[in-house]
Amino acid sequence: SSGLDCLCARRSPPHLVEDNAFVVRAAVSGPFAAMPLRDVATGAALGAGSSLLVGMALLQRYLRKELKRPELIHAPMEERESEDQHLLQEVRLLLREYWPHPVLEFSGYISTAWSALWAALPPRSAPGDLEFLTLRDGGTVSLHWGEPPARGEDRVVLVLPGLNNSSHTSFVQETMRHLRQAGFQAVALNYRGVGGTPMTSPRFGCLDTWQDLPEVIEHIAAKRPTAALFGVGFSMGAAVLLRHLGQEGAAVRLKAAVAFAAPVDVELAAVALESSLRKRCVNLAIVIGLKATMLASVLGSPFADRIDRRAVFLARSLRQMEEATICKLNGYRDADEYYARNSPKAVLDRISVPTLVVNAEDDPVITVKSLPIEEMRRNHSIYLAVTRRGGHIGWGSGGLGAACWTDNMMVDFLQACTIRTRSRL
Repeated sequence: SSGLDCLCARRSPPHLVEDNAFVVRAAVSGPFAAMPLRDVATGAALGAGSSLLVGMALLQRYLRKELKRPELIHAPMEERESEDQHLLQEVRLLLREYWPHPVLEFSGYISTAWSALWAALPPRSAPGDLEFLTLRDGGTVSLHWGEPPARGEDRVVLVLPGLNNSSHTSFVQETMRHLRQAGFQAVALNYRGVGGTPMTSPRFGCLDTWQDLPEVIEHIAAKRPTAALFGVGFSMGAAVLLRHLGQEGAAVRLKAAVAFAAPVDVELAAVALESSLRKRCVNLAIVIGLKATMLASVLGSPFADRIDRRAVFLARSLRQMEEATICKLNGYRDADEYYARNSPKAVLDRISVPTLVVNAEDDPVITVKSLPIEEMRRNHSIYLAVTRRGGHIGWGSGGLGAACWTDNMMVDFLQACTIRTRSRL
């Protein structure tokens, strides 16, 4: 047997067993070179178990906290008419479908960054027709008519993009496609000097675009005289929409509206955007985008000499940028006057049609603390939904078509309002 042992010893490669112990030899490099295989297996099992426990803890947190149903703020149920009570119940049911993305909506900054990236990407396509409309003061806006729906009633939804966005922005196009699939004719408004619309007057498209909406809606109504008209706005576009609804009061032509991430109190929202280092970084990012989109239009217009170019170059906040450009072009003394004269807060009590307002608790651009919640609660026509996650227009992973919760919510709300309108006829 000793001869056999010697023969095996001569033929055994260095990684085989020795002294009846399963030991990994030096042929295997790294920290596990001399570790028994049973210890490796034990470590792997412990690692897998720890990962499973962490995963289960994160899942429990997601189910318990992140899936918290959005808070719905509204006037007392008993003070509502029967149609409004039914609509309120519909809104409550719609909010139950809220499912934030477990990764992309884990933080308001993450979802906002993802939404901004999604908005910066060119759309897959932008079907439809572009119509230029000359306003009474000589200014020009454009209407991007999406493809008509294959079915449905005669209903038109006016879509108002946010700052630095246009009808060609990816998530705006996805919203228009979603409306079309639900049987609505979508038409997006490109403000003065935005989305390739030339500046034919000294005014640039901004918060005071609500002053243009009566003419725009009158034009749409003339083209589609039998259509029921609705409105949807994002961020700055949501503020424009809310201001228009309040300004028109009972005379408004829109049957219902949806406002996403709206700066309802513009003055407070502007102050909050400069309240911390992280918010100032977000502020700067918005300004960089605004410089790129706005200057291309303004500098190529006959009104380029009206802006303060040096102040534009040095601007690091939205307030500084607006004082160097918007205030000069549109005739405001300073940013404070610009905000005060265009904030929706001043006319909230006059909104007379069903209006769904959706904001996120973790929005780093429009802080939920800036919302005039009590004023909104007192108006029976306003339904304020506050989600735990979503950032700034970052619900549903930044607007991924049918996967976007806000698109689904918007369509279902407008469908419910259509039924409500029909029942009142």
